[in-house]
Amino acid sequence: MRDRFFPLRFNTYGRVCEQLVAVVLAVSAVQFAAGCAPEANESAENASSTPGSKAPEGAVSGLPRVQGPPYVFRAGGNGFEVLGEGGEFRPFWPMGVNYSHAIPGTSPGEFHAPREQIASWIAAMSDLGANAARVYTVQSPLFYEELRRHNLEHPEKPLFLLQGAWLKEPAEDPALAADPDYLCDDIRSWFKDEIEKVVDVVHGHRDIPEGSPDNPQNYGRAFGKFTADVSPWLLGWLVGREVEPLTIMATHDKYYAAHCGGAPCTVDYTGESFSIAGATPIEAFITENLDHLARYEEDHYGEQHAIGFSNWPTLDPMKHPVDPGWPDSSEDIEQLDLLEIEVHPRFEPGLFFSYHAYPYYPEFILHQPDYQVDDDKGPNSYLGYLKDLRDHYAGRTLIIAEIGHPSSQGSAHFAKSGLTHGGLNEVEQGEAVARSLRTIGRADLDGAFLFELIDEWFKRAWVVDRVELPADRRRLWYNAMSPEQNFGLLAMRPGWPEDHHTLDGKGDDFVPAPQAAQEGPPLAPLDAHDGMRTLRALTLDGDEGFLHMLLEVEDLSPGGDKKKQKIDWSRVDYLFAIDTFEAGRGDGCLDPACALGVERRVEFLLRVDSENQVELRVDRPYDMFGVWHRQREPWQLYHTEKNDDGLFNVVRTITNAPFWYDGKLISDQIVQETGVFRAGPEAEESSSNLWYSVEDGTIEIRIPWNLLNVTDPSSRRVIDDFSVGPKADDLTTAVTPEIAVVVAALGGKGEKESTVVDTLPRASKVGAGWVIPASGAARFTPSTWDADPAYHEYRKRSFDILKDALPEIAPESARLSP
Repeated sequence: MRDRFFPLRFNTYGRVCEQLVAVVLAVSAVQFAAGCAPEANESAENASSTPGSKAPEGAVSGLPRVQGPPYVFRAGGNGFEVLGEGGEFRPFWPMGVNYSHAIPGTSPGEFHAPREQIASWIAAMSDLGANAARVYTVQSPLFYEELRRHNLEHPEKPLFLLQGAWLKEPAEDPALAADPDYLCDDIRSWFKDEIEKVVDVVHGHRDIPEGSPDNPQNYGRAFGKFTADVSPWLLGWLVGREVEPLTIMATHDKYYAAHCGGAPCTVDYTGESFSIAGATPIEAFITENLDHLARYEEDHYGEQHAIGFSNWPTLDPMKHPVDPGWPDSSEDIEQLDLLEIEVHPRFEPGLFFSYHAYPYYPEFILHQPDYQVDDDKGPNSYLGYLKDLRDHYAGRTLIIAEIGHPSSQGSAHFAKSGLTHGGLNEVEQGEAVARSLRTIGRADLDGAFLFELIDEWFKRAWVVDRVELPADRRRLWYNAMSPEQNFGLLAMRPGWPEDHHTLDGKGDDFVPAPQAAQEGPPLAPLDAHDGMRTLRALTLDGDEGFLHMLLEVEDLSPGGDKKKQKIDWSRVDYLFAIDTFEAGRGDGCLDPACALGVERRVEFLLRVDSENQVELRVDRPYDMFGVWHRQREPWQLYHTEKNDDGLFNVVRTITNAPFWYDGKLISDQIVQETGVFRAGPEAEESSSNLWYSVEDGTIEIRIPWNLLNVTDPSSRRVIDDFSVGPKADDLTTAVTPEIAVVVAALGGKGEKESTVVDTLPRASKVGAGWVIPASGAARFTPSTWDADPAYHEYRKRSFDILKDALPEIAPESARLSP
């Protein structure tokens, strides 16, 4: 009985449907506009501001009201459906975007984005080809006002809303963190308050005061006067969050101890719209709150909308034998299966099922044998997983509410399919997201929501979080190595719109004068190619994301022909030696033989052998490789130390730990060489770190602060830790007074590659080698800031790739047209 959608009954909800029998919804603009003509004189002053009170007839807002009937959706056995011409339901495939609002410098509980920016984001989602936006909790009043305005102005192509109600994790509350329990009174009260808020807000009928000592429940949550009724475009409610399995385990243990003599027991819940029998305590808790939402909306607004709970593979109902189990893994120790919820006939819109599911996590998606299938691009275990999920929820509406791939230089997890968690440029991001969406379609799922609209700087990623300190300042700077900060289709990049660095090789956006410069012939000329090895000037600059360097040489053109746009890399190599902290600490040699030394000791060495061979290397004592995995070699000191061994390691990060199954190693440890850089003009290669201009004789470089062991550029903090053994707690940091860089030009592989031709500043001969003096080095003191970081926004190349691909990827039912 629960496997089918119950027939419509003409109660309050049904009467709305009755009004629609002769109305064609989502057809031509003229047809829809005739039912949605605005009244110019209606104002926000007409709205009742009493939270929870019955809305007046035709709920009002500060914008013109919708006079025609609203859209009516239901979730049934064949996915979402929308009521259309003649009172018949027809398929609807949500192709949505997760809306995000935390602009750089802000946390998710702050709402500083202005109206114009919010309006542009809503327009961008529509322009992309999305038909829905998903939000996780109450947004600012401006969001609902602009969403309503957009839909009234574009009745032929509205953007529907999937509204979330956030479930607070006990760990978010210091009073509950040590004793986590979802069933405690504080969490229950908070969640019911959240549910009632979102219902009132969507119906444009709530005043929410700002968080204060008198209103502590609203700290970090949206506030204001909500009068914009967007319920006519409400696709449904998506309640909850990705619930941590260990917190469920702790919750259940407390419940069993208090109610069942310490032994596991089941719980029943019987409600007006939803009931469940023989459930776990957390499943009964969720059912109770879904029922509360349905009852609250019907009691206060006389409406019903489809409801789902936000889940993830870690709590999926399938068994995953490849998972090693507790205590080695918590990914398969708990299940959250709401399939046994009984939907009462009176609740007509239905229950749907939702997962945040990505192709690269958890490990069982990558390695479970029966998931190893191919698509037209090659291996794709994500397809195997989604088919398994689809089979479990056969006959029910099932969507993927988060799917995405970051355009970050750094990766947090590799997948054999190539559908990785970062390590992609913007083109690769667009191609990966398109392939994942096709995978969702091939698995016969009922909708997808892209994660996410904008890049958010506050986001934490495990692969970099140990070197992002202090953590509460993460929001103030941009980390190109963090996958979590780079999921957006709209980039948020350092620098103001009218004043920012663009990597094009020319360097005309460098404001400071060169900090190091020299004239004259090269130090030790080799031949007529010395123009490209004659160093003239070095300029350092910095912003919220990168250390920028601009090297000027006498002539980069091969044979003096400036029409040739490529450097003859067989004739030259460049070394940039970088001191990030304390001139007397670090390596005094740039090679093991110390053929080239430095008076001012350095922590990093950038070697440029060609545009295809650019490597950032770190002095061995300062190498942070393996810090997150508690792997540490004796020579890893986690601080810079005086030495003269000239040993530098390529900067690397562990992305995948070894994976064993049935006594066999089926996947070895995977390492990303994050110090191996891409090159190219930024307009073509978004993840580039180097490019040049033969015409101008300039080479431009940018290095993410994270790769230089800078933990917070906004306060100039760098790693300076003196602990012994595997590091379990936070690394200690110190403030650096300045950055200093010296440069050397060497003969390329076509000549004597190790021969020093020139240095900046000029080196002196010492014995058989050269030593670059400290005096004359380029020195730069980065700015600091405590708020309002400079940033600019643009559409990534992935945006246009997806815009072109969505008409082919999304089924016809994603387009509401005749």
